[in-house]
Amino acid sequence: MDDNRLFKLKVVAMVAVILEEEGGEFIRPSSQRDRGEEWARDHRRVIIGRRNLFRAKSKRSSSR
Repeated sequence: MDDNRLFKLKVVAMVAVILEEEGGEFIRPSSQRDRGEEWARDHRRVIIGRRNLFRAKSKRSSSR
């Protein structure tokens, strides 16, 4: 493909995306993507070897 044709295809693709986004619809995250209940988060943290939520929340400064 020559450069001019490739450039035109890129411009057409960008314009199509912009026009589609102006429609106002967007994909919402599913309910499965939320963090879950605190006990579930605590359990996952302990499984991977991190501090439980009680200790993490009671810590005075954040680790960096």
